[in-house]
Amino acid sequence: MLISAFYLEYFHGALPCDLCITQRWFHGAIIAYSFIIIFIINKTIISKKLLLLGGAILWLSSSSAGLYHFGIEMNFWTGPDGCSSNIDFSKDILTYLLNKSPLKCDEVMFEIFGLSLAGWNALVSFSIFLLINILLLNKRLMKI
Repeated sequence: MLISAFYLEYFHGALPCDLCITQRWFHGAIIAYSFIIIFIINKTIISKKLLLLGGAILWLSSSSAGLYHFGIEMNFWTGPDGCSSNIDFSKDILTYLLNKSPLKCDEVMFEIFGLSLAGWNALVSFSIFLLINILLLNKRLMKI
């Protein structure tokens, strides 16, 4: 997902908002955690189930960040003040606009099959979270 986000940014001009950047940090953490697991899995006394549980928590966190961003895009709830496309004319307009990000979190920049990238992140991350939990709960699969 991280590679596709960078591809869309650099080759198709889909610039990320602040919440998109936050979601990328979760994917970076997942990649780093996965490499750590690969290097220590056979050299540690930590159980495989505990290592998988850590990965599941990271995927659930990524899914939560994607769901939060998707909800903002769909106007289910409001996001951070500096991330909205609404302009509040009751404040000092120039100061207000200078403090806002030019990219808005409540506007969909890119869609695939009618779903924003934040929506896809929430869906795929939660699916991987469920898959890890199936592995954790199925005793036959955990013998691998």
